Amino acid sequence: MKQEICTGVKLDKPFSSGIETESYVFVSGQGGIKDGKIVGEDIESQTVQTMENIREVLTAAGLDLAHIVKVQVYLSDRALYNEFNRVYDSFFQAPFPARTTIYCDLNYDLLVEIDAIAVKAK
Repeated sequence: MKQEICTGVKLDKPFSSGIETESYVFVSGQGGIKDGKIVGEDIESQTVQTMENIREVLTAAGLDLAHIVKVQVYLSDRALYNEFNRVYDSFFQAPFPARTTIYCDLNYDLLVEIDAIAVKAK
């Protein structure tokens, strides 16, 4: 069975912020958005908010960032890669989650979007 993870953020979209199963939590793509608005115009502020949004979904499921085993990162520009990595790195300790980074157009004025898979048992 699957169960929606509620964080208090109401989505007007046909998807959930997160889905919890017996063994995993799947976090939908999160961006640098708080209270319906993009936080900052730079990769640092947006990455910090994106990671805080992921943390919020995981916390609602009783987990934290250390439970993440896989992430997909979407960046709007290759030039953002090094600065993104600097900020992203501050949220994790080794062993780092497996990761794929994709460059693409993102909705609104987002510079980064991240989805994640977390395992319930360490």
